[in-house]
Amino acid sequence: MSAEESERLLSDALACAMQTWQPSGYGFEPVAGGTMAAVWRGVSPSPTLPDVAVRLTPKPEALIRRIAALVDGVTSVETPQTLAVGTITTADGPRTVHVCTWIGKGGADRSDPYGLGQDLARLHTDLTRPGAGDFTDRRLSFERGPIPASDQDLPPWYVARHLWRDRILPQLAQSQASLRPQPIHGDMHWDNVVAGSSGGGFGFIDFDKVMCAPPVFDLAKLLATGFFVHRDGRAHYRQSRAADLLAGYRSIRPLRPAEVTAIEGFAVILNEEIARLGHAYGVDAYRRQADAVGSWWTSRRRQRPLDPLGLREPAAEPTGQQLFLPDIDS
Repeated sequence: MSAEESERLLSDALACAMQTWQPSGYGFEPVAGGTMAAVWRGVSPSPTLPDVAVRLTPKPEALIRRIAALVDGVTSVETPQTLAVGTITTADGPRTVHVCTWIGKGGADRSDPYGLGQDLARLHTDLTRPGAGDFTDRRLSFERGPIPASDQDLPPWYVARHLWRDRILPQLAQSQASLRPQPIHGDMHWDNVVAGSSGGGFGFIDFDKVMCAPPVFDLAKLLATGFFVHRDGRAHYRQSRAADLLAGYRSIRPLRPAEVTAIEGFAVILNEEIARLGHAYGVDAYRRQADAVGSWWTSRRRQRPLDPLGLREPAAEPTGQQLFLPDIDS
């Protein structure tokens, strides 16, 4: 959007928010938001006041208020705290104004997957506290990826998905009860993980996709979107860091065997989602990534059919030295 449009939207959003929050003295600048949201950062005029995020989202106001009530009750890890919610009318229709505290100090420390696993387990525990809210109307679902044209070779992501389908989908369907659906983040990728403001640990942002689903879905999305390295058209899986992530999670919140097995299925289906987004929005990088990971899955199926991600064996707690060693395992 143009600078003039941005200023106009921000002015309307602040006027709406002023019913419950006073932005006097704050300085605002636009920042990159999600695919469906506009975001501005408000820098505090006083060291005693928090910096804020002013968000415009097409999600309905009632839903944003429900999610805010859930997230505001999280105490064990850092999350944004809501200051104001309202609705404005834009050229593209109604938009919900959401003002919340700006958390984190830059990107998350990717060298500490064990600590990330611990903080994610703490978040999941807080999201199941008594009175946290009922999100069973927002359940996990997947759209099918694009069907390849009959006159072209099947892309690797499509082959991988169908090679694994017979064992993934039945296991997920049969294991619903043991997968313990609950409120989860729902969009747990690295851009939504930040370094804790206190100098340690992790914070979590952008809860607009909160849903009732197995908590291991958040783990699977982290693995699918952040634990593969793409180099020379090939995908390399960071198995040791993935094992550290699960070891950290298990140290706070035990996982049942069915939950660990489900991570595999979710990771394959999420790779298909990456391909679908690449086709829907014309992002070649997404398509190439999905193809590279799809080729990896097909090869891995032959090598380790019972434990392709190497997550079922108990993992020892990592040392600080291990966290910084090269870990591109396959």
